[in-house]
Amino acid sequence: MTVLDKFSFIFKVFLVGTVFLSTESRAAEDDVVTELAHEFMQKNKVQGMSVALVEGNSSRIFYFGSADSQGKKPVSANTIYEIASFTKTFTATLAARAAIEGRLNLDSPFVDHFPELNNAQINSITSRQLLGHVAFLPYQFTPPPKNFADLTQSLNQFTPPVLPGTHYKYSNVGIGIMGYVLQNVYKKKYEEILKEDILNPLHMNSTYLYVPSENEKDVSVGINKEGKIVPFNKDIGPVFATWALKSTIGDMAKYMTAQIHPQTISDKTLIKALALVHENQYCFENSVACEQLAWQSHILSELKNARSDTFGTQKISQSHTPKFTPQNIFIDKTGGTYGMSSYMAYIPGRNVGVVILMNKSVNDEKIALGRDILSLWIASKK
Repeated sequence: MTVLDKFSFIFKVFLVGTVFLSTESRAAEDDVVTELAHEFMQKNKVQGMSVALVEGNSSRIFYFGSADSQGKKPVSANTIYEIASFTKTFTATLAARAAIEGRLNLDSPFVDHFPELNNAQINSITSRQLLGHVAFLPYQFTPPPKNFADLTQSLNQFTPPVLPGTHYKYSNVGIGIMGYVLQNVYKKKYEEILKEDILNPLHMNSTYLYVPSENEKDVSVGINKEGKIVPFNKDIGPVFATWALKSTIGDMAKYMTAQIHPQTISDKTLIKALALVHENQYCFENSVACEQLAWQSHILSELKNARSDTFGTQKISQSHTPKFTPQNIFIDKTGGTYGMSSYMAYIPGRNVGVVILMNKSVNDEKIALGRDILSLWIASKK
């Protein structure tokens, strides 16, 4: 049975909705899912992986492999992963919420809420441009800032090489800055804002900026590309708003459900914020992708044609792109640390999405896996 045949089987089980699948079950269906997962994990030397398939307001969750390096601790509902750049989408949602509440003008200079900066070269950059990766800030400063003072100094010395707003360039620095903007807007710590305005409304009780000491035992062991263990790093760094969150697959299934089926949310302001986040802000001249606020949308055909992120430098189109409608796009986000990887994507016109978390640093394979799952879901509906 090929990998695609196995994925097709998963969807038959998923769509019927008669089985809850986990690596602890010995049912025949579970054997097929486990074989598929192990094929991917063996190829990419992945120790442990969790997958959530979300359709509308329901989900199926799969657990594969081990959360430790010795293979003695099975991945479970309690397993915590570093979700890395998924953090950017939370930061963008908080910024969108601040805009809805009238606290933040996304089209005003971000320096209005960052008083430590004194650099005329960047004082026209807006919060919207930071969130849309078109401020042309670097991916990371070299050397990486160790603290807020280092970050401020690097920003005060930076000169954008192109006019902000004209080119896409993925930047950890850009959305990292928004963490401080939000703290100054709300007069609260990022962690407090996050909990009050996203985590509590979505009932996400296992998502953390700082993992509580009693839950550190559940943090999965990370493995880098060379197969070496990456110790859990409690230091969130100065650009925490771009990469520092940790979560479980159950919480991320709730988060994906919020994107797909926001009608389940009782917080009306959060619903409006999510709608703003998923507006296409900057479309590329290649006509296959648009940048939203921290997310990226692609024409649906790219599910099969593209196997990697649309990163690198892209020129922004100045014309409207009408073909990007909810019916013919998918929306996604990748994440990765030195020891873990993640991918999430959904098709708004089909109300289906996938979240993948794993304790191994891999490249584009995770993207291909997630997009194949969605492609096969579409095929199963024909």
